[in-house]
Amino acid sequence: MPALSIYFCTYKEIIMKIHVGKLFLISFFILGFLVLTTSEAAINRGLILYLPFEEAGNPVDHSESPAKPKKNGKLEHVNGKFGKALRFNGKGNNVVEVPSVDKLSGMKELTIAAWVKPNGIKGADGMSIVSKRFAHKDGDCYNLFTWTGQKVYARVNSEGEISSSTALENGNWYHVVYTFEGGGKAKLFINGKMEAETNHPAKEVLKDDKSPVWVGELNDGRNFTWNGIMDDVAMWNRALDEKEIVSVMNSGLQLLLSVDQIDKLATTWAKLKK
Repeated sequence: MPALSIYFCTYKEIIMKIHVGKLFLISFFILGFLVLTTSEAAINRGLILYLPFEEAGNPVDHSESPAKPKKNGKLEHVNGKFGKALRFNGKGNNVVEVPSVDKLSGMKELTIAAWVKPNGIKGADGMSIVSKRFAHKDGDCYNLFTWTGQKVYARVNSEGEISSSTALENGNWYHVVYTFEGGGKAKLFINGKMEAETNHPAKEVLKDDKSPVWVGELNDGRNFTWNGIMDDVAMWNRALDEKEIVSVMNSGLQLLLSVDQIDKLATTWAKLKK
């Protein structure tokens, strides 16, 4: 009997440890879920345009109250930094046009982010990444582009221009981010590192309802067309901090904005209960 009693106690202890282990795992996954959803909510705050370019047809804006982008000309659907991307050929009106909607101008803060892989950077007069303007100083809200010395330039309202110290090279991926705080700082980040900042005189981005947002061009017919691949183009109506920028760069918005975390948690919970 003593031996049986010892065996029974040991068995009970084993069962208890199994239950404790399950509770620990469940708690771990719940905590992980809360961290993920908190991160998602944080990075989603103020997101006004997100073009992951996963669709073979016209790009889809995955932000709230989405705009309706369209491809103009011939853009090739290719492998990108995260999933699929668009290849621009640097010719004519082969660009993405996002028709003007209220949320894309007039903001007090702004962030523009994109993964870019130039192909014709050397010898080009300039190549636009993202721009909203009808013409120079006409509906000229914001511009992110390459120019002299293959460096990246950015400005708001045709003023406060800053440029990177890094010169882009053909065939390399770069994560390019510009942030603007009305009446405060404007900053330029390349691959997660701040390369330039300035005190910007403007208190807010110009309010304009006629000029589209151009991806791959400065304005219609300007011939500042992008030559190369572009992926994960996004805009916020707030200035992301450096930690958020690095997170977006490393993980990609598709992961950070994943909407299936609840399903994943439910599946994990069911497995743990078995």
